[in-house]
Amino acid sequence: MRTHRRPKMTVSQPGTAPRPGARQPLLNSFEIRLMLRDLVEQQGARPERILAGTGVPARLLENPAQRLTLEQELALYTRIACCNTDPLLGIRTGARLSLPNYGMLGHAMMGAATVNEALQLLTEFAPLVSWASHSQLLAESHAGEPGKCLVLFPTAVNALAAELEIESTFASLQALFNDLAGEPVLFAAIEMRHANRAADGAAYRDMFGCEVSFDCDRNALLIPRTLLSRRLPHPQPQYRELFRDLCRQEMSALAQDRGLVGIIRSLIQIGEDGAVPGLDQVAAHFNQSSRTLRRQLRALGVSYQGLLDEVRYAEARRYLSATRLTVDSIALRLGYADARGFRAAFKRWSGMAPVDYRRGAAD
Repeated sequence: MRTHRRPKMTVSQPGTAPRPGARQPLLNSFEIRLMLRDLVEQQGARPERILAGTGVPARLLENPAQRLTLEQELALYTRIACCNTDPLLGIRTGARLSLPNYGMLGHAMMGAATVNEALQLLTEFAPLVSWASHSQLLAESHAGEPGKCLVLFPTAVNALAAELEIESTFASLQALFNDLAGEPVLFAAIEMRHANRAADGAAYRDMFGCEVSFDCDRNALLIPRTLLSRRLPHPQPQYRELFRDLCRQEMSALAQDRGLVGIIRSLIQIGEDGAVPGLDQVAAHFNQSSRTLRRQLRALGVSYQGLLDEVRYAEARRYLSATRLTVDSIALRLGYADARGFRAAFKRWSGMAPVDYRRGAAD
């Protein structure tokens, strides 16, 4: 059995711990760069084909420290999923993410006394490291043994991107807790909603060592009580509290940066057929009803339809300025039944016709 050496906590060394206010790239940025490299080097995909339509210039990906916007990362994630030909790309990528990639949160988790304590920190501060896979932690038994269940809700709207996101997330959780425990940990079971696209299940058994089921009603990681209560090798409560406080400060800053409105904007992804998530789907990401979310947005002076229009307007401007698609094609991609409705909406948003906007962008 391969052993995993737990990274040491060395807060005294310059650059080891993230500075408060200095935002490190999200886990998704590391994921995206790893996946892009795989598509280009292993699958022979052309970078320009992968980046097409994302609004992301290649030079932004050349600098590992360069932060992408949520919209850029979501667009890239979807394009990667659509260009990918390797059914195991998700778990292979997630397995390459390690504890240092979790930044401030990783340092807080390294100070945890038990697996359960580390899991609580992860679910509490997950937005610091990822926009992906909103989660819900529940008490649940499996095969007669009490434990907990981490249910994941993918952020990606595109079906292939959602599958990639879920598999990468599960593999990264396995790698994370292996690092924390200093040896491979064994979860009770893993459930995924999508079908198994791999030729056989050997790769999943090798990765997780537990039962992995597909075509389920949910995406879930089941964790037995015996694992939850396992003590981690080197608990450091003084560092845990220090970094937990720093995580709280970062969460406060993040809420100001993104806020509810910003997060909802990032969740509104227009599908290839023009489909957009409904208010009910978006509300499910926050584990609340559409009525509650509508009331919260009204208190902020906005509406879901207004946010949807903002996203469509931004996409329309991108299509008109950066592509040669006809107005009719753009209308269909944005979910309009015909070009007439799109022209009327664009005139309402911008005060000009789409063709006039395109002409001005070209000048």
